[in-house]
Amino acid sequence: MEICGRLKLVRDEFEESQAKFSKRLGIAQNTWGQYEIGKRSIPDDLKQQLADMGINIHWLVTGNGPMYLESEFVVEDGVHEGYNPLPVRIGSIINPNGRVVTIEIGQGEILVPILCQRLSAGPGQDWLPEDFTEERLPLLSRFIRPYNKEDVFAAEVRGDSMTGIQLFDGDIAFFVRGESEGDGIYVISVDGEVFIKRVEMDPFAKMLTIRSENERYQPKLVEPDRVIIMGKVIGWLHHHPY
Repeated sequence: MEICGRLKLVRDEFEESQAKFSKRLGIAQNTWGQYEIGKRSIPDDLKQQLADMGINIHWLVTGNGPMYLESEFVVEDGVHEGYNPLPVRIGSIINPNGRVVTIEIGQGEILVPILCQRLSAGPGQDWLPEDFTEERLPLLSRFIRPYNKEDVFAAEVRGDSMTGIQLFDGDIAFFVRGESEGDGIYVISVDGEVFIKRVEMDPFAKMLTIRSENERYQPKLVEPDRVIIMGKVIGWLHHHPY
C-alpha cells in the first residue's frame, strides 16, 4: 500500500468524510482528495499535523510499525501515563453518537483520573489532589482525539437520572475539562456535589436549566453562581454487562 492509501486509512479511523477531515486539518477538500489518490505529494507540515494527532509518521511514510504513536512510560505527579505491552480487554466505551469502542491495554492508552463525588475546590479554584479518587482508568488515546490527554477526566454516574441515554448507575463518564460551549451532557458541580446532567444555557434568562434523561425527574433552574461546569462528556464506560 502506498502512502496515499494510508492517508485514507487515517481518515477512516476517525470515521469522517473528506470534507470534515480536511476541515479539521485546515485544508481544502479537493487538496485532501488529491493526497488520497496520490495526485499530489504530501507536505511536511501536513505530516506534522497528523503526528500531532498521534499518527506514527514512520508508519505513514513507510508502512512499517503501528499507526499510532505509543508514548513512553512517564510518572508525573504520581499519575502513571503510558502503555502496558500486554493486551487485556477491560470493557467497551459508548460515545454520544452510539458508537461502541473496545478498550484494550497495550494499544496506547492513557490513565484518566476520576473525580470524587464531592469537591473541596470552589468556583474558580484549581482541583486539589483530594478531589480525586486513588483510581485511574485506562482509556485509548485515540478515543479522546482531538483533545489533549491532560484535559480528560472521569466521573462516576450515580443513580438512574440519565438512563434515557444509556447512562446507568456505576458507569464512568469521560469529559473534557474546559469544554463548555453550547447545550449538552456535562459533568457539573452544584453546591460541591458532582453530577452528570444535560445542561441548557440561556444567557438571557441568566439561569441554567439542568435536565435529567429520565421522565421521573423534573428539570431544575439553577443560578450560575451555584454551578461549576467541569467539562463536556465525550463518552462513557458501562459498568454492568447486558
